[in-house]
Amino acid sequence: MIHKGATHPQIVHFLGTQKNHFLQATDRTLFKTTRKTALLCQATMSQMIPTSLTLTIALYTVVTSAYVNNWDQPLLYACHGGQVLKSVYSVHSNGAEDRRWRFTCGSAPSGGNPTSCYWTGYVNGWDEPVSFMCPADYAIAGVQSYHSNGAEDRRTKFKCCKHDGYKTYSCSITSYLNGWDRPLDYTVPSDKVLAGWASVHSNGAEDRRHKMLVCSYGRLVPQN
Repeated sequence: MIHKGATHPQIVHFLGTQKNHFLQATDRTLFKTTRKTALLCQATMSQMIPTSLTLTIALYTVVTSAYVNNWDQPLLYACHGGQVLKSVYSVHSNGAEDRRWRFTCGSAPSGGNPTSCYWTGYVNGWDEPVSFMCPADYAIAGVQSYHSNGAEDRRTKFKCCKHDGYKTYSCSITSYLNGWDRPLDYTVPSDKVLAGWASVHSNGAEDRRHKMLVCSYGRLVPQN
């Protein structure tokens, strides 16, 4: 909880644009589970645990593996019912020179229910940096983008939501979460909300590297 009159942090130098200043992201290995492997795993599990639980595991895998977009196709994902973005995952294709994305939604911290929402306009031009932050006390609850085969890039919009009486505070920016052409896998800390998003584009790699701005989120308590 925070007290009325707390000052929203000023975010300075949200995005560096020089490649030689980039932080080296830790390489992540993308595990691709083939249908054959999944069936073998299910068959093995069925010998060890009840059928109903095996079915539950299989269904869970399908749900969490669904991508929101195909290569070169539009992307639209939005949380509803007062939920906000809680995780972001993405893989890159050197053939398509594009990324596929998947997200999850979840409840805001501290009992927040941010249902007063709006969509931004596009926050970047082709090949230009993204340096976006929702207004004070708003959290990101959706992403929309479309791809250009000419620019091999995406232009992006965001859905920002707020809950009257709640504030964002103590914000911080992550380091780059992915290397060029590498997977991105990020989960927002449970006590924070995603409040901003930054990225830079490389015409050589035809890809973007991404950072996230996260903030603590709490109810405004009037002072006596």
